[in-house]
Amino acid sequence: MAAQNEFDLEQSLKDLGISGKSTKPITPDSNSGRKELAPEEIGRVAITEELFISTSENNIEVYIPNEKRNEAVVGQYVVIPLGYRDEKLFAYIKKLCYRKRDAIDDMSEVHIYISADDVGEGEYIELAQVEPLSMITLDGKPVEVRLIPKPNSLVRQVTSIDEVKIGLDLPDDGLFLGYVAVNGEAIELSGGLNVPYYLNNSADKTGDPLIFTHVLIAGMSGRGKTHTAKNFLRQIVGSEYTLERREGERRKPCLVIIDPDNEYWGLRDDQTRDKAPRKEDQAQLLGVGAKIGGVGRQLTVFTAVEKGTTYKGADAHTDFTIPFELVNDFPYLIAGGELNEAQYDGLVQLVNGFFRTGDPKTYDAFRRYVEDDARMEPFERNIHSETIKAIRRRVEKSYFKNVFDQGANAITALYKDIFAEDRVSVFPTNHLSAEGERVVVLAVMSMIADGKTKSLEKEWAKRIATFPVVLAVDEAHSYLSQAETQQDKIIVEKFVSAAKQGRKNRLGLVLITQNPQDVHEAVLSQTSTRILLGMEEAMAERAGAPKQYQKALPYFEKGRIVVHSPDNSRPLEIRGLPYCVVRH
Repeated sequence: MAAQNEFDLEQSLKDLGISGKSTKPITPDSNSGRKELAPEEIGRVAITEELFISTSENNIEVYIPNEKRNEAVVGQYVVIPLGYRDEKLFAYIKKLCYRKRDAIDDMSEVHIYISADDVGEGEYIELAQVEPLSMITLDGKPVEVRLIPKPNSLVRQVTSIDEVKIGLDLPDDGLFLGYVAVNGEAIELSGGLNVPYYLNNSADKTGDPLIFTHVLIAGMSGRGKTHTAKNFLRQIVGSEYTLERREGERRKPCLVIIDPDNEYWGLRDDQTRDKAPRKEDQAQLLGVGAKIGGVGRQLTVFTAVEKGTTYKGADAHTDFTIPFELVNDFPYLIAGGELNEAQYDGLVQLVNGFFRTGDPKTYDAFRRYVEDDARMEPFERNIHSETIKAIRRRVEKSYFKNVFDQGANAITALYKDIFAEDRVSVFPTNHLSAEGERVVVLAVMSMIADGKTKSLEKEWAKRIATFPVVLAVDEAHSYLSQAETQQDKIIVEKFVSAAKQGRKNRLGLVLITQNPQDVHEAVLSQTSTRILLGMEEAMAERAGAPKQYQKALPYFEKGRIVVHSPDNSRPLEIRGLPYCVVRH
């Protein structure tokens, strides 16, 4: 018997003097004996044309009854118990659509004569197309999809954390990033539980902790990039890793942070009371193994001295200077972006010649050496006189005099404090000139790269090799750029080499940027984990966002994140914490 006030298309056509060819459509509500779905159930497997799975594509459609239509959303994770076996299919809703019932044709002229209020949603069928991701076995393991669900099988939402973790093949623990989400909202299961998402931090699943296969954190300004980075970096402090080259001993990492905006010293302190998470939120975070609160004395702020500038930031900090002797290891520190390849080769010859002399190993002594025509004469057999002039112009830049040898402790003398196990060393640079900042940052980065990749006899290099190091570089596009100057080429080549050896040398890079399109492609290609916040579509493509998220990322609000980490899980969305776990 038809439900009361149900729209009768055939009768409406007769009233209008139009003959209909079809009988009245039978809506789901017409069957008073229909079994009601449970709260977690969303519909049943249907066959509109064909139901199939294969090695390359699948076609599984689900009929969504009227009362469940407002609950089904694209991206939602669902489970289809097979019934005839113990396995169940784990899938997500890929597509939602309406289809016509036989008695109504949207393309006909019938709608001219019928009020839009009379032809409602109930006159159509809603279907969800689901994409299977894995099969959950009885022993709780994910396997490839190889069995087909039967027609009319019930389809339901996920109901347990285990279903999500097994279905998505998520790590059980690691570096906490946030909670698995759909369309910006964390999945909430019975009891209000959320599903934690971790970056694998052990060697059991992937062979190496993923931090040593490198991480990119990218997003436009105002989308929570620094907030997300702070929360992630806090999880690294105190973690433990095996050193394969040192007989498997377990060591904690040294975290070094390049901080252009003087923000990351906040990892030292707890979040302010007005911004701190509620007690129940703190309890939940501790329950999933997240680390919260400042690291205290484990963190030291190291501030480079440049003549004419003053650091204003953290109340406690340690001054240092870049000694010119580092140029012996890294000649590009005084090359800048003005020298071409031939001029840079000439500069290297002059640097090598200078460090073989008995002159004081200072910038002033080197400048006098280069200006001395008599001492340059032997080099003119290999270096054109005009090239020597170009090198002199570069070497005599005034900011070199303001950066090198400034009287504070040399960075090479402070290496035991800077590079120490289970410590955080933050290098703010916003008080420096642009040129001075580049010298300082490249010096710090180069010491780490060479200490991890070369067998050097220098004491600072030996120390860096003895424990894991994670180097976090904010505004990474400024130092590992697409530019084609000789200095840029050398830096990129050095860090691509260091990144490739990160697994065995226990060097992890965390690149933080709002301009991923400006980071050199060779460097980006070494980052296996992408943590992506809101950004423009072109930027999302450049940052390596999965295609299904590239059009959505421009609309991501603060705290909504896509994680693409092939060795960790399938690409998925997570919800970052709405608060920072340290001072921010």
